[in-house]
Amino acid sequence: MKFKDEFFIALNQWQKGWAEKQENKDIFSISLKAECNSIDEKYKIVTEPCYRKRFLHREELIDIIINDSKTEGITSWTTDVRFAELFKGKYRENAVTAAVFEHLPKREEVIVNINKLWKCKDFTRDLESFRKRNPEDTDAIFNFRDTQKEIVLEAPLKGSEICILSGKSSSFDDICNSINVPEIERPQLFKRLISDGAFIEEITYVKNEAARKAIQNTIRKFYDLLAGLKK
Repeated sequence: MKFKDEFFIALNQWQKGWAEKQENKDIFSISLKAECNSIDEKYKIVTEPCYRKRFLHREELIDIIINDSKTEGITSWTTDVRFAELFKGKYRENAVTAAVFEHLPKREEVIVNINKLWKCKDFTRDLESFRKRNPEDTDAIFNFRDTQKEIVLEAPLKGSEICILSGKSSSFDDICNSINVPEIERPQLFKRLISDGAFIEEITYVKNEAARKAIQNTIRKFYDLLAGLKK
């Protein structure tokens, strides 16, 4: 198949980003989705889990954690969990936490598998031809190539699919107090923890089962609070 110039323009706009301006994202999303209607179905197949990193804010926790579904429209995911974990760091001002979602997409949720495009000779051939004529409309595509393992999906964020959460550990003295460590033993214990790579009060990630337990505890506390208000 031959890829249209309009497809490359839409893909380049998408990968260039929208500087967190929702109105730009809406425009680029509509354009990309429309142009992806013309590409072969084989570029919309994903058979492995996809991951998305998001900083969660208090006002969206009800939808994501309690209702287990928040619609975001078209968004970028990756098949590389490590890339998702490192993306934009562990902390953002005013965010409750950073979360990584793991989702195995349904066929109808996949807009385009960008990683798969780069394995296609038709794509690279037509892209090179387009770059010669419109180099300014390919800068982002060539900058990222397939390094991000990017998949564009239209899938909701579900609290039940969170596999990684960030959080700050308790202070060293609070931990020692909770397990009755004598004051005299604390300096030596602290040195041992540091030498073992355990940095107290550092923002760290909890993963997999620990992350799922944190979500379950949050849901339980929410319903406990709700039940208390009804009494």
